[in-house]
Amino acid sequence: MIDPEKVRHSVAQALSIDEATVAAQSRLSELADLDSLSLVEIATALDDDFGVRLPGDALVDALTIADLVKLVERAPRR
Repeated sequence: MIDPEKVRHSVAQALSIDEATVAAQSRLSELADLDSLSLVEIATALDDDFGVRLPGDALVDALTIADLVKLVERAPRR
């Protein structure tokens, strides 16, 4: 099982925002102005922190931190 706190930390670091503003049900679009580069930065952070390989387009449908947790849980390990 993936620790949602670690996902929150990864996202906050990738977006250079205060981790205290990131909750499990936070909508990614409300955390920062997301663009394709932001999504790549989040994917890279999650890849590095969890040893997974997320498909490039996987984050497009992720709306919340909780969605990211599910993605990481299902992602193939490196």
